[in-house]
Amino acid sequence: MVLAVPACGAPLTRDNAPAEAAETTVAQRPERTVTSDSTAVSQRFGTLDEYLAFLESRAVLDGPWYREIRPGIYRYETGNYRGPEVEQRVFTREELERKYGFSR
Repeated sequence: MVLAVPACGAPLTRDNAPAEAAETTVAQRPERTVTSDSTAVSQRFGTLDEYLAFLESRAVLDGPWYREIRPGIYRYETGNYRGPEVEQRVFTREELERKYGFSR
């Protein structure tokens, strides 16, 4: 007998019903606190340098980040694609501080 396996991973019986019941129902799952992503960057990170380091750490997952190309000058990096038509966006440190709400 060959059993098909749906995307959820529970094997199906011949009548296409799951072989086992789901482990938990929605009512049995514990509640989790939802955090607001609308919190200002300057409230989640102490300094602009901390925020830039956080963004750089996510670059391995192809996330956008700012590369310091000269002292106080940053280029916005948007992932692995580096084609000729990609617009180079360059910011000063002061522009980034204003953009993300950090003050010196």
